[in-house]
Amino acid sequence: MRKIQFFIIFALLLFSVIAYKTYEQYKGISQTQDLIIHNESKVLANFITAFRQTYQDVFLRHHIAVTEKTLHLLPVKTTKEISERFSKSLEGEITVRTVSDRPRNPENMANAFEMEMIDYFKSHPESQERFLQRGKNYYYTKPLYIKNSCLKCHGKREETIPSIRDKYDRAYDYELGELRGLMNITIKEDTFFDVLYSDFRNTVITTIVIYVIFLGMIYLLLQKMREKEQRYTEHLEREIKEKTAEIQKQRDTFVTLFEKASYGILIMKGNHIIECNEKLVKMFGYISKAELLAIPPFMLSPERQPDGISSTKKIREMVLLAKDRKGHQFEWQNVKADGERFLSEIILTPIVLDGEEVMYVGIRDISEKKKAQDALIEQKNILHYQAHHDALTDLPNRILFNDRLEHGIERAKRNGKMLALFFIDLDHFKKINDTLGHHIGDKVLKIVTVRLKEEIREEDTLARLGGDEFTVIIEDVESMQGVQKLAEKIQSVLTRPISVEGHTLYISGSIGISIYPQDDVSSRNLVKYADAAMYRAKEEGRNTYQFYSKEMTTQAFQRLVMESNMRQALENREFRLYYQPQFNAQNGVLIGVEALIRWEHPELGLLYPDRFIPLAEESNLIVEIDRWVMQTAMEQFVTWHKKGYLPGFVGLNLAMRQLSSSDFLKHLEICMSKTHFKASWLELEVTESQVMKKPDESIEKLQILSNMGIAIAIDDFGTGYSSLAYLKRLPVSKLKIDRSFIRDIPQNKEDAAIVKAIIALANSLDIDMIAEGVEKEEQKYFLLQHGCRLMQGYYYCEPVPADELEKRFLM
Repeated sequence: MRKIQFFIIFALLLFSVIAYKTYEQYKGISQTQDLIIHNESKVLANFITAFRQTYQDVFLRHHIAVTEKTLHLLPVKTTKEISERFSKSLEGEITVRTVSDRPRNPENMANAFEMEMIDYFKSHPESQERFLQRGKNYYYTKPLYIKNSCLKCHGKREETIPSIRDKYDRAYDYELGELRGLMNITIKEDTFFDVLYSDFRNTVITTIVIYVIFLGMIYLLLQKMREKEQRYTEHLEREIKEKTAEIQKQRDTFVTLFEKASYGILIMKGNHIIECNEKLVKMFGYISKAELLAIPPFMLSPERQPDGISSTKKIREMVLLAKDRKGHQFEWQNVKADGERFLSEIILTPIVLDGEEVMYVGIRDISEKKKAQDALIEQKNILHYQAHHDALTDLPNRILFNDRLEHGIERAKRNGKMLALFFIDLDHFKKINDTLGHHIGDKVLKIVTVRLKEEIREEDTLARLGGDEFTVIIEDVESMQGVQKLAEKIQSVLTRPISVEGHTLYISGSIGISIYPQDDVSSRNLVKYADAAMYRAKEEGRNTYQFYSKEMTTQAFQRLVMESNMRQALENREFRLYYQPQFNAQNGVLIGVEALIRWEHPELGLLYPDRFIPLAEESNLIVEIDRWVMQTAMEQFVTWHKKGYLPGFVGLNLAMRQLSSSDFLKHLEICMSKTHFKASWLELEVTESQVMKKPDESIEKLQILSNMGIAIAIDDFGTGYSSLAYLKRLPVSKLKIDRSFIRDIPQNKEDAAIVKAIIALANSLDIDMIAEGVEKEEQKYFLLQHGCRLMQGYYYCEPVPADELEKRFLM
């Protein structure tokens, strides 16, 4: 029955296709007929138009007068006669007319259809022709417009040819391009296409006959197929009975294997256990299979697995994995009936049983196996640790040291950081072993290990390569000063007395240092260079350190010399104060000055702060230097006021170390009192990064200064990471926009955007702002344009001594 239905659908579809193709063919014949007639009409119209234009041009070009004789040679006469003869020769099959809605000759008056076409072209001036069929006739119409040559006969009456003007009283006053009529070609339907349509009908009849014969053949074929299908169905039913018997036999075999399996088996359907074997019942310690099947599955597992994940959540994940991978194996902790826990190996396999999808679960107790594995792993870890650590000091040995050095170099390369390698050798350690014995030497090495560990960070690696040789790997090195300081600390800790079994021993160490990547990029060469630097330290008299790079060793020496010279500079009054003026750019008025320190070094000449201030901050000399700057600036400011000058305020850079000192406020008050300096004359500048290190403490200290009437300015604003929450709490009266943002404005769009944002922020918080480093006029006008009126920089004046500032701006 179904095949008969398919046959009927197929027949209908085939009939639809044939009908559609027949319609397409009929439509093609009709379109071809229209196209031929259209082109025929168009060619004839173009010919007549060319003929009319030629006649008209001849009359005008040869100045032929229009008389009674020549009148009949005009296009309006000749075209009409040619059209009539042409139509007569074709027995009226084609008629050509040139007509107007206001002709001179009444015979050329447009009929109703032609008037309709004239109205059409007037309302559709863009149309150049129109082709349509009405009844058994085709009509091709083409508008005729006034050209320059037409104006000789149809233009302004007083401008037309005299003979035309004398002859006619009508059809004047046309303008160039105006519609004056149309050409109408009428063509009767050609009998040639009747033959085509007759052939088409014959073709359709033939197709229908073939279609019927074809369907009859298919129907007979389907009947034969149906008989064959019935025979096949009977054969299939016999095979199904045989296979069913075989499957039942296999099922019986499966049940036997299920019960006799060496591991526990249960069948899960959703959240229910629908079957299990006796092995599983014994494994979990239940009395019978019925008792186990009656409990919910979650009672076979603890609430959480050893990794802390909920058993319910984790088993759902395992089931999803099993369904996705068609099976999944994993370890699981189970609970027996008496509450005892044991570790098992579980295999989940999704299967179809009785037409339903269930989960086949195989469970094997691996508690003893796991204990044996854990024991092997623990033993392996112990052996691995012993192979990579020194037995005496428990430090990494040479093998682990080399591995960590390689990893440290890779990490430094990836992060663009420096790495320092220390090679430490104890001086004269052999004498301790030779005189007091190796057991004393071993205890000394253990004490040295403890002391070295205390001096390095947890992330650094301290290793013992053998004997009295130690190495230290320092990663993420920020500066060479930090490396130098660590070397000094190690030297110091090694020279402390060591008490061992009633003996007080004194040792020291020679240290060699190599740096990645300055010295080399390979671990082997870094070790070699640090070792070479250590021997150079031995040669220098021991109890010292040497960098592998000669330049670094020189730099370390110069640092010590510079620190010593700085202490002498305070005593010898080698420091100088320079002042850089600050202006209101709107009116050019001096508003204040910033005091900047210089060092008049007797050998190196004038040194700028970046050469010595960082060293002063590390050596705690910065507090003494800041106090000298404060007192000197106050004295100078009081002197200017006594002279009657108005320098505004003086800005002093304040180190946070000085602000944090316990006696800073007391010293400030004493200095102001001693010099008769007013608090309103002082502006203290603190950098953004310093304030944000301890924002709460900074706010408290700065608030005290603000309460005294001292102005507070945030220096280098924009280079740190200010929190707006803290910024609005700070008693700040001014923000100083860092010179790094001013340097490339207004050309640099990013810097320009940052500057505008800082100005907007300051305005919203009602805080004054001043731009540092203004050097060009275009920078000045950009800042003024966006609301920053206070500026300082080389555009106005470089930092100068007090007497020069006085001459240029105060007198």
